[in-house]
Amino acid sequence: MRLVAVISISTRICPICGAEIRKVNQKFCSRRCYGEGYRRRLITNRAWYVKGQESPNKGRTLESWVGEERAREIKAKMSASSSAKAPLLRRLNEDPTILARRIQSRKSHDDVVQWLADKLRQGGCRVFTLSEYIKEKRIPDAIVFDGRKLIALEVETEKRWKPSHASIEDRLSRLNALCQFFDKTKVVFSSASDSMEDAGPLFLNHILS
Repeated sequence: MRLVAVISISTRICPICGAEIRKVNQKFCSRRCYGEGYRRRLITNRAWYVKGQESPNKGRTLESWVGEERAREIKAKMSASSSAKAPLLRRLNEDPTILARRIQSRKSHDDVVQWLADKLRQGGCRVFTLSEYIKEKRIPDAIVFDGRKLIALEVETEKRWKPSHASIEDRLSRLNALCQFFDKTKVVFSSASDSMEDAGPLFLNHILS
């Protein structure tokens, strides 16, 4: 007499679309249904984050959120993951198709920046563009607002081979005036031997005069 074991396999159904789930240990039939299940909170998550909801950790550092020790562990894992992806990123950088996409994406971005800057200037606004590929002809060392005027601050180190002070001031003033953003340009000429305790107040007086 032979004994035959009968194993009953129950069919599992996707709770989202009702399709049969063919893979073992899966609760949903597809990634789309998985995402929908997440939105419906059918998946347990301690944070219960819902797409579109503002994170309570926004603006906080990782250390303040999870603690310094846990933050070090997370950063170490992220660093290891980045190292593992390096060969793939190098291959992408050498792929002409990917490079063409990046160039087109960058051009589209810069076209929007340039269009907005031009229209705002035409409307009487002051605009200073800092986008990577369409930045202004001249970016000063600092931008100063004294409560009345916007000042482009330039610091030039004294060198024997450099042109005269007047020539340098004229050139930098013309370059900074191209963006129509600054009221004036102030140039400070410093020397490596200057003591800021002595020369600093003189520089400040010149800038704010």
